[in-house]
Amino acid sequence: MSTDISPTGPGRPRDEDATAAILTATLRLLAAQGYGGTSTADVAAAARASKATVYRRWPSKVALVAEAIQQGLREAHEAPVLTGDVRADLAEALAAKMRALSDGPLGGAIRAVISHAAHEPELSAAMTMILAGAREHGALRPLVEEARRQGLVAPDADVGLLLDLLLGAPFFQLLVRQVRPDPSSAKALVDLLLGPTAKVEQHAT
Repeated sequence: MSTDISPTGPGRPRDEDATAAILTATLRLLAAQGYGGTSTADVAAAARASKATVYRRWPSKVALVAEAIQQGLREAHEAPVLTGDVRADLAEALAAKMRALSDGPLGGAIRAVISHAAHEPELSAAMTMILAGAREHGALRPLVEEARRQGLVAPDADVGLLLDLLLGAPFFQLLVRQVRPDPSSAKALVDLLLGPTAKVEQHAT
């Protein structure tokens, strides 16, 4: 089954400010009230938009929630400032994602939606597509590929599996342990994946 999560339908040109307010309100309400406790009317009220404005842009609650999660992940996966040190860059990129899951409503919204998705196939399909896209197109993939090119992991290492290991820890914490991922642990996770930084011994002269 294909799930279209793009806002569609006739109407006036899309107002980006209104769209941003609606998506932000959706994340906040999901985190606070859960998926079942959040209605499209609630979102419209929280965003100070009319229900018609919401329905004109998103054909269903699933489409609205899916785009809100997708936008939150997109912002969390913005390309980091690269220093040339792939180990440090990988740790910072992972820490940024963990901060996004911990500091704002995104983590709570994802937890609420995932827990409900088991009962709603359309929502489950949308979340599977969104999370797979975040894994494949986020900032971590090119950094893991560069680590492999530099010999920091085995040359035949499966990049997808390495990404699962890095991203699996914060999502396990969020969804299974139901605790906030700790951004300060990002470096330790990278060290577990790549091995600790070699220490240069100092010899007395």
